[in-house]
Amino acid sequence: MISSLLTLALMILLVGVLLLGATVLLMALTLLRPPRMTDGKAVIVLRRLSPGDLGLRFEEARFDVRDRRTGRALPIAGWWIPHARGDGKCVVLVHGYADAKVGAIAWAPLWHDLGYNILAIDLRAHGYSGGKDSTAGFWERHDLDQVLDQLLAERADDARRLVLFGVSLGAAVALGTAEMRDDVEALVLECPYARYANAVDAHARVMQMPLPTFVPLAVRLAERISGADFGAVSPAELLKRVTAPAMLIHGANDPFVPRGDVTTLAQVMRERAERGIPSQYWLVDGAAHVMGIVAGVGEYRRRIVEFLKEVQPRSREVAKVPREESRAKT
Repeated sequence: MISSLLTLALMILLVGVLLLGATVLLMALTLLRPPRMTDGKAVIVLRRLSPGDLGLRFEEARFDVRDRRTGRALPIAGWWIPHARGDGKCVVLVHGYADAKVGAIAWAPLWHDLGYNILAIDLRAHGYSGGKDSTAGFWERHDLDQVLDQLLAERADDARRLVLFGVSLGAAVALGTAEMRDDVEALVLECPYARYANAVDAHARVMQMPLPTFVPLAVRLAERISGADFGAVSPAELLKRVTAPAMLIHGANDPFVPRGDVTTLAQVMRERAERGIPSQYWLVDGAAHVMGIVAGVGEYRRRIVEFLKEVQPRSREVAKVPREESRAKT
């Protein structure tokens, strides 16, 4: 009798462990493989399909990069939105998690009004780009680095002055890319988290996902599966190292960026300013996640214009050797 009860208890324990392991694996795969923003989904959620729906002339763009993990070719889909008087100014829009370029172009009319040529891309594992894993910016930074090289080779006169505009996850990608380059003139970061694991935990709690205690384990498993180190692209640490001028925008009512992350990043921006690096921080009253522009487009535009006035053009001819050295160290 005792033996039978012990066997039953062991079987129940084993089943529990297997179910827990399967749940953590499912959580890890969910982090790595967000649902793609397809045209059908964009029509329903965003009510648009392309920049044309915003009154902007555009053309399809495609970049074939080398996946730094596999060595294979990886197609990156994009849209090129020219400005008749861009005069070499170009902003690259980098969307957030589970979004795509069709979401990032919400900011395109603003940048177009400021006289910028615009490139919007789908990150790997998003939209219509290749790849199956989203890696918090770890592998994506290398993709964007190559995209920028191809952009400069094909449209040198249209992209002499590069600005990277990153949204949430896209902010981490933009920062990681800027760390590897010497030709990024400025960064505008919309609602970044301080650490990816913090954002995942906040999202899990907001969405009332089961077993939030096991989120850190799922994050570590996702790193193992994808061969990525999410901590290597933590915005809080990248901002300490990147010397390009940066503007950071947070929403005061953002449930997906923990309050601790907001405090941390605001402090990092103050420290950058004390070091003499142009750095502006704006906490938008009443704004939710990535909704600062909705809270007041006029004020949003004014603050970006003021920030860009502080930015000095960066010459691409100055530091070719350091650029190659920085790549070798990455």
